Amino acid sequence: MEEHRNKISEVESELFASVNTIKNLWGKYQEGIINDTFFRKALRNTMNGLLKINMSLKKKGISLAKVLKNMDFVSEYNNAIRTIDKVLIINPHKENFQYLNDDHSHFVKHIKSSVLELPGITAEITASFITLMDALKLEGLRSSELIIKLFKDLKTSLDKFPGVDEILLKIEEINNHTLKNTDLLLENELYREKLVDHLYDIFNEFQNKLNLKME
Repeated sequence: MEEHRNKISEVESELFASVNTIKNLWGKYQEGIINDTFFRKALRNTMNGLLKINMSLKKKGISLAKVLKNMDFVSEYNNAIRTIDKVLIINPHKENFQYLNDDHSHFVKHIKSSVLELPGITAEITASFITLMDALKLEGLRSSELIIKLFKDLKTSLDKFPGVDEILLKIEEINNHTLKNTDLLLENELYREKLVDHLYDIFNEFQNKLNLKME
């Protein structure tokens, strides 16, 4: 019990530090004390930290909402999430802000749907999974080049998101298997169906892992 309380106390300290870091970064950025590049890099690192805290709590079955309420810190946390929202709207195409992609509207809408929700699955990653699975379902697939490219696109998208190393490794393993069995890939429909099944399972794992909506 004491160990549990110590862990919660540690999480509370990390949340307090991260939220206040976002607040201070935003204030200094507005005042022109720090430049755009430094601001976005520091904000991204802090977001990574918040995401990891949230994922760790979810894995332990602990509600972030409950922790925040116990801290009397809900309002401050909400303001931090709104700051992230503002940054997305102000400039959605900064290359050094890796959460963003060409169509950031899904991401912004995802945050707005709940102020107690950290960035979940991105439209880019979702599209990469779906496009790859649809391509594997194509009848009369005559070249492995398309599948190879789509695997590469998926890995590139996943590589932008923190905390999904295990999922990325699983995708790498499937990709390597297809590279060693290109003839089977083109000639065997059942093999492609099994690949789709594996990818779908990983896709669901990804969604579950990053579904950070607080209950």
